[in-house]
Amino acid sequence: MNRVTLIGNVVKDLELKNYNSSDGNGSYVQFTLAINDQRNKDKEAVFISIVSFGKQAEILSKYLSKGRRIAIEGKLNNASYINSNGEKKYSNNIILEEFQFLDNKKENVI
Repeated sequence: MNRVTLIGNVVKDLELKNYNSSDGNGSYVQFTLAINDQRNKDKEAVFISIVSFGKQAEILSKYLSKGRRIAIEGKLNNASYINSNGEKKYSNNIILEEFQFLDNKKENVI
């Protein structure tokens, strides 16, 4: 079973990006969650990379911003890519399947 559930705060505003692949075209967002480690009395955060695709990515890019608290559920993914120096690099992230906003974003009205 490959299932991950996390609750954390978004580190920075999201940017919707587009991709082209042999499977087709689409949109995605990649963002980082800061998760507080309750076992550590220094309360250091753990930072986890989250990726979302398609319509879900469009919704997140519109409503999710820096500091917002969110619960996510997804699966752990290992990926590799070639960087600009031609070196093969590896990364771990969570492919988002479900989410729930845990705070109410209040806009300042002037």
